[in-house]
Amino acid sequence: MRKLGSSQRSNVWRDGERIIKQVIGDPKAFEREITALRLAEHTGVVPRILEVDHATRTVVLERLRSDRPGKDWVVDYARGLAKLHMATGPEHAGLLPRQEIPDPEPFLRFVRAMDVEIGKAEEELAFEDTGKFDLLHGDPCPGNDMYTDEGARFVDLEGAALGDGLTELVYLRIGFPTCATVTETPRELREAAEQAYFGERGSKGELEDACVRWLVQGDALVQRAERDGTDYLARVLDEDWFWYSTTARGRLMFRARVVATFTETHPEMSALAQRLHEKMSRVWKRQRIKTRRTHVS
Repeated sequence: MRKLGSSQRSNVWRDGERIIKQVIGDPKAFEREITALRLAEHTGVVPRILEVDHATRTVVLERLRSDRPGKDWVVDYARGLAKLHMATGPEHAGLLPRQEIPDPEPFLRFVRAMDVEIGKAEEELAFEDTGKFDLLHGDPCPGNDMYTDEGARFVDLEGAALGDGLTELVYLRIGFPTCATVTETPRELREAAEQAYFGERGSKGELEDACVRWLVQGDALVQRAERDGTDYLARVLDEDWFWYSTTARGRLMFRARVVATFTETHPEMSALAQRLHEKMSRVWKRQRIKTRRTHVS
């Protein structure tokens, strides 16, 4: 049995064609992952559970083969996300936590502290639960995805929830907001991936609102272990910090730049994002943002 690299939240070993994973310190995360894996087993995009020991928070999973992702990996990624999201529906209410709705107030305080005019943008920040029951991965980052000729599959569902799958599809637009590295997807590939997602689901959806949600969500400036209720938008006013290759301020500026393009769907928020980006660029100077795929998450 060989120990594999993993996050500080778990221990992982390979035992032949089996993967043994022990979740450390958070029994709720373990139960969420087990529940999500069982709910999604029929989709073929997650590993099968072979054994579970709830007392030690240990699960034995089938070992998934993974090839090196191709240049168009985001298309398989989006198609796999669609299959995962479609695994659940209203009949599964209560089996997993609901997706959290962002509170815009910390973001509005941040904007005021930056001395940027809010205008009428606050009217476009009235977030509500969309009422969907998609099975969300919770952290669909490079490194938590695996690829073969059959498409993408996903591991590490400790943050699984029920909610709106569009908030994960927009990772391709907003730079993978819960991930170690900001990954910017070329427009042509992104559009192909979004088409693959909606083609799998047989529906269409507006993605801009989901991107705006990530801009205002301050805990998306730190890795999961640090998401403890701290107001990171208040903290970033006074200090900057690196998370892997990109700083918190760099991440915020990247997201503001994306939202600034939504002039048709969110004109007020788009204008605010543009003003905010310009102010951050002047005050914080040029931020170094690496935008490449990584297997570190």
